Amino acid sequence: MPLTSWQHEHIESVQSALFDRLAAGRLTQWQQHYQAETVDLRYFFHSGWSS
Repeated sequence: MPLTSWQHEHIESVQSALFDRLAAGRLTQWQQHYQAETVDLRYFFHSGWSS
């Protein structure tokens, strides 16, 4: 049984919403990781370990 136009649009809408949430989650994880690495490097260079 073929999908109706409404069903097709609904499926695309749900897929788009899920993709947006996944993308936002990945961006949030990346930002947290980046901030943690930045803090680690600041500590490394300001603590005297680099000299």
